[in-house]
Amino acid sequence: MPQRTTTPDPAAVAAGGFKVDPAAIPSLRRVFTAALVKLDKQIEMAVSDVRIRPWAGDPVSEQAATDINDHTLGVDSALDALQRYQRQLKGALDALTEVEQGYHTVEQDNTTLIQQGGC
Repeated sequence: MPQRTTTPDPAAVAAGGFKVDPAAIPSLRRVFTAALVKLDKQIEMAVSDVRIRPWAGDPVSEQAATDINDHTLGVDSALDALQRYQRQLKGALDALTEVEQGYHTVEQDNTTLIQQGGC
C-alpha cells in the first residue's frame, strides 16, 4: 500500500506542532526567501505603478480613478491580499530561522556535554 501524505493542519503549524527535518531547513529558507523577493517586487510595482490617475481631469474620471484604486489598492484589495501573504511568508521564514537556531543550540549543548564526558 503506498504511503499517504497529508497536508498539515495550519493550526498545528501555528502552534508549533509542525516538525521539520533539520537538514531541510536551509533549503526551505532559500525557497521562502526567493518567494519573498519575488513578492516584494510585485508589491513594490503595485504600489508605484498600478495607481490610476484621473485621465480627463473631470469629476467622472476622478470618481472612476478613486473606485479603481480602492478596488486594487484599498482594504480587501488584491494588494491587501498580497501584503497579507507577504506577512505570512515573513512569519514562516522567521519561524524557520528560530527553529534552525534552536537546533544549533541543542547540537552545541550536546557537543559540549559529550566533550565534558557527561554522556
